[in-house]
Amino acid sequence: MKKNIGFTVLLVIVFCAGVAFILLRNRHAIETAPEPVQSVTKGVPNETAPSKENVVPVYQEKVNQLKVSVEKNPSNAAHIASLARLLMDGHQTSDAIRYFEQAIILQPKNDSLLFDLSVCYYNEKKYDKAMETTEKILRFKKDNPKALYNKAMLLATKGNTGEAEKVLKHLIDIAPNSDEAVQAKTHFLPAGK
Repeated sequence: MKKNIGFTVLLVIVFCAGVAFILLRNRHAIETAPEPVQSVTKGVPNETAPSKENVVPVYQEKVNQLKVSVEKNPSNAAHIASLARLLMDGHQTSDAIRYFEQAIILQPKNDSLLFDLSVCYYNEKKYDKAMETTEKILRFKKDNPKALYNKAMLLATKGNTGEAEKVLKHLIDIAPNSDEAVQAKTHFLPAGK
């Protein structure tokens, strides 16, 4: 019976890891962020019904504008991050990774950039790189609930459920009322643990 509970927990953790990891990524703005990106369908007929015909050209135009901006000023972390996030949102993950890495060189302790880079690595199934990036966050914010939660989900994804459980227990101990701790208690740890 105990083996079945462990197996069930493992399945739930692995399934939810991907969903939770993406949903919990931190998307705070950078201090010097450029003006927000306008709706990709702004100014096109029937704005409430995005389609391939009206979204793709406007999206690509915005990507190109940001690329030009980054080429003109390669030290503007805000524009680099905006481009990376736009590429990430457009499912151009490998390109997004390159720009996140460039922005992180300029702002190595920006946890928002690090979280997003980690999500990109996760989406590309580069779990070791995602873990390495998550560990960077934990080096300067050792008790960051989102980073601890993501670390646990990465451990579970790689099959290390025992270590994942330890990280979740630590998370609950240090931040019992955080969204991540509540989710860990509700979905991942058996009652009484």
